Amino acid sequence: MLSIEGDAGFYRPKKLSDAIRLKKILGDKTLVIAGGTLAVQLLNKYLVEPEAIISLEDLPLSYVKVAGRRVEIGATTTVASLLKHRDLPQALAEAARSIHGLALREAATVGGNLMPPAPAGDLATALMALDAEVMLRGSRGARAVPLSKFYRGALQYNIRRDELIYAVRVRRVPGFSAFRKFTAYRYSGPTIASVAVGLDLDRRRIRRAAVSVGGLTTHPYRATAAERVLTGREPSRETFEDAAQRVADGVSITHGLYSEAYLRRLVSALFVRAVEKVMS
Repeated sequence: MLSIEGDAGFYRPKKLSDAIRLKKILGDKTLVIAGGTLAVQLLNKYLVEPEAIISLEDLPLSYVKVAGRRVEIGATTTVASLLKHRDLPQALAEAARSIHGLALREAATVGGNLMPPAPAGDLATALMALDAEVMLRGSRGARAVPLSKFYRGALQYNIRRDELIYAVRVRRVPGFSAFRKFTAYRYSGPTIASVAVGLDLDRRRIRRAAVSVGGLTTHPYRATAAERVLTGREPSRETFEDAAQRVADGVSITHGLYSEAYLRRLVSALFVRAVEKVMS
C-alpha cells in the first residue's frame, strides 16, 4: 500500500519507496519538487506542464554527513542548513554563501540546485569540481552517477523514469577547492558565470585537477582542457595563467545576454581568482 497524501494531483509521500512508486506510476508528466524554487521558474516560463506534482518535503532527506574527507548531503537539504556546517568543502561553502536572500536560502535545496538551466545552479558548479556523485534510487535499486555525466542537454538528465535523487556524495574532498562567480549586482541578481576548482598537490606538483564552469552552457561542464594543463605541473602563476586560457576551450556558448568574447574572458578571470589562494 502507498502511504501518501494527495489531492488533485499533488502528492506528499512520507517514504522514499512510496515516492519512487508514485513517480513510476504517474510517468513523465510528473514534476518533482522540494523547496519549489525551480518549479516556480519552470511553470512561469511554461517550460513544463505537469499533470501531477510529487513533493519530497516530508521525506527524511535533509542531512549532512561528514566522515573524514567523505561528504554526503541529502537531496532536500536547504542552502540555509548547509551554511550551519563549518566542515564543508571550501568550494561548496563559498557557493552556498554566494546565494543571497533569506527566503531563497531557506527554500532552495541541494537536489533542486542540480536541475535548473544555466546560469542558475551555483551548488552544482561547486560540486562538479569536487567530483561529486548524484545518488539515485529507483524500483531497481540505487546507483551513483558522476555529476559530470548527469547532464544530457537543456533540462535533460541521466535519470530514469522511476528514479529520484536522494543525496549527493563526494567520496574524497580535494585538498584545495574554491568557487567564484560574477553577478550584475553585488548582493543579488542571477549568476552571469561561475568557476569552481578542486586541486590535490603532491610534492609541489598538481597531482589532480578538476575545473568546472557554470553559466556558459545549458548546464555546468568540466573544463578538461584546463585540467590537462594543470595536471603534473607546479602550482605557479604561469601554470594558472596558461590554464585560464583553456577554461572555455571547445565550448559552444549558449548564454544569450552577453557576447561570447566577454564570457570567455570572464571565466578566465574567475578561474584565476579561484586559484589565488594556491598562488599565495
